[in-house]
Amino acid sequence: MKGWVRKALVASGVAAVGRRVLGRTGVFVLEFHGTPSRRYPELPSAIRPDFTAGDLERVLGWLAERFAFLTPDQAFEPGARGVLLTFDDGFANNVKEALPLLERFGAPAIFFVTLQHLEDSGNWLPSVRRQLEGSEQEWPEEIRQDLFDGMNEDQLRLCVAHPLISIGSHTLHHPRLSECEDPVLGRELEGSCLRLEELGGQPVKFFAYPYGDYDRRVAEAVRDAGYRAAFVEDSRQVGLPAFEIPRVGLYSSEPSYLALKLSGFHRRPWGGLDAAAGGSDE
Repeated sequence: MKGWVRKALVASGVAAVGRRVLGRTGVFVLEFHGTPSRRYPELPSAIRPDFTAGDLERVLGWLAERFAFLTPDQAFEPGARGVLLTFDDGFANNVKEALPLLERFGAPAIFFVTLQHLEDSGNWLPSVRRQLEGSEQEWPEEIRQDLFDGMNEDQLRLCVAHPLISIGSHTLHHPRLSECEDPVLGRELEGSCLRLEELGGQPVKFFAYPYGDYDRRVAEAVRDAGYRAAFVEDSRQVGLPAFEIPRVGLYSSEPSYLALKLSGFHRRPWGGLDAAAGGSDE
């Protein structure tokens, strides 16, 4: 939606009314990804980050004035109201840049970690490799680390021990799960959970689908792998509401954008598993 239209709707009070009426109960589960330190205007637009740590700081400040920050357990309680923050992929910049901001605002979060980069932070996700198309060596090491490196084992252990952070699985290698044969699907789901539990010494209860890609078979496999719940930006409503919890992706810190995205008009807040079982999770 064009910026002037967003601003007009916000100025008219529509967003505020929506938040009071449609958002008065329930949880907005928010989805973030990498949080690099800055935008890097010197990079080609195709690989220039749209969202930075500065954006996250502004988003958290905006949220803090309007919502309660919830832990995952609080978000699952009957009648919960507030926001649950989630970060996908396990980028190192989530530890370096996002975590200090979460501490400042006292905001809990789930970090959904892909494991292929734990032993080598430069073993980037397939989606990153495709985005760069072989040009990664053209950029200074500090830029590549800030934008694309994944968290290592020490950073993961720091997050596991942190009182604000819950660790969830995002598979071993970030594949499109609906395209995986059953043995590969099982390894991606069960192997990632076991490895995270070995490293962190704590149960891993939550899962997020890479690329938001799943179907009924995949959701059943996630359930059978022992996860408590799974998250996705756009629910396909395959009949397993605990394993297709909808999220709101945030890609800007502009106040009118946030006001409309979290007004309840873009997506109603998630009503918890009891409400979802009745078909009203969206």
